[in-house]
Amino acid sequence: MIRVSHVLASIGEKGGLEKNVIELANRQASLGHAVSVVADESMRPHFSPDVAFLGHPMGGGRLNPFNLAALRAKILSTRPQIVHAHANKAGAMVRSLRRWLPGIKRVATVQNIKRSARPFRDYDAVITASAQVRDSLGGIPATVIWNSIAPPPPGTREAALATRPPFLDQRGTGGPPVFCTVGRLVPAKGMDLLLEAMAQAPGFNLWLVGEGLQRPQLEELLDRHGLRERVWMAGHRDDAVGLMGCADLFIVASRNEGGPYTLAEALHMGVPSISTRVGFAPEFLPAEALMETDSVPELVRGLKLALADLGGLREKLQPSFELVANEVTLDAMTAKVMGVYGKVLDRTQG
Repeated sequence: MIRVSHVLASIGEKGGLEKNVIELANRQASLGHAVSVVADESMRPHFSPDVAFLGHPMGGGRLNPFNLAALRAKILSTRPQIVHAHANKAGAMVRSLRRWLPGIKRVATVQNIKRSARPFRDYDAVITASAQVRDSLGGIPATVIWNSIAPPPPGTREAALATRPPFLDQRGTGGPPVFCTVGRLVPAKGMDLLLEAMAQAPGFNLWLVGEGLQRPQLEELLDRHGLRERVWMAGHRDDAVGLMGCADLFIVASRNEGGPYTLAEALHMGVPSISTRVGFAPEFLPAEALMETDSVPELVRGLKLALADLGGLREKLQPSFELVANEVTLDAMTAKVMGVYGKVLDRTQG
């Protein structure tokens, strides 16, 4: 049994970063480890009763001495062997406390490419969500451990199909294929770039699944390029993974990305996918399925290549489907993280 205290500085949201911490902590606790989480009170409902949750207001400054002292007291109260900090703010706070956490090993996880690696210096071990993120840390040694997802349960695709999403009737009578993208409607996800590219790449319809502040801009693009008849603005959908499974192609158009979880989910569903070079996409997809970021011409190129031979793309992605099925699972991620903990503690004993 290992005693670990996770530190998460997010407030209220549950994106990819938060989902990763929640699933990891809950799984570790289910395996019999003594797991605690120090996080904002708004995150409490997401954690298992088997996880000792210590609420800490995360809205304060990361260098505020009173905030740091309170954080230190909560970490020490759980008597951990390891404190595991997640992302920039938590990483900076735990790093600031390194002299006042005697005998406790420190591990940090980094999800996204960083301009500065300073918050992650002086750790006993660093984990990154992709090789791309590792390479952005300026030489800090790091172990790449891909974010996990739970494989979609049987019937996921069929349940989404039963809601009768648009365009499928056209496809069934020889009409254009249906492509899908999923994500928050924010600039980082590149949905605006995708719609600009779609205007230059006829021959498919699109399900754009997600909600966010960029929606008015995207609606304006639909009108400007006459795409209303080709695009379903689906909004937030609890069955997004099922919709992916109904599509002929999944697209990641992100400008920057830590995972992306959605790509792993699409590959778990066996859906041919193309992606910009973000996160772990270059580790999952062959070169022909990758596009440079922040580039409409690159998205146009990728869309046209996929349209030219969807069957051939599916065949080339068979190794990608197998890789994700075997390695991008909660059990695989948890085992690898526990392996990092074990090495850190073995160095202590040695």
